[in-house]
Amino acid sequence: MSRYSFRLHDDDDKVLTVVLGYDRPLNYVFCTVTREGEEDRPIYTNLADPGAGTHQRDVEYYRPILARLGIEVPERMFREVMIDRALRTGNRNRDYTRGE
Repeated sequence: MSRYSFRLHDDDDKVLTVVLGYDRPLNYVFCTVTREGEEDRPIYTNLADPGAGTHQRDVEYYRPILARLGIEVPERMFREVMIDRALRTGNRNRDYTRGE
C-alpha cells in the first residue's frame, strides 16, 4: 500500500490530514480527510462513498471532492498515486506537508 499525506489548518485552526494512496492487494485508490482529535469520524473517506468504496481506480475522482472541501494538496500526491497504480507499486509512504 502506498500512502501520501498532507496536513493543513482549517478555518477553526484545527489540523486536517489528507491521505491519498493506492492499495496494491485490492487494486484501488483511496482518500481520507480527518480533523485532529476526530480521526474516528472522518470528514471524508472513500469507504463511505458509493462512487469510490474499494473499487475506485482513478485518483482524479478525489480532486473535485477535495475542492468542494476547500482543500488543495500538492499536485505531486496525485502523480505519485497514478504512478503507483500504473506500476502496481506498494510500500511507499511520504508526507508532503513540508514540501518533501
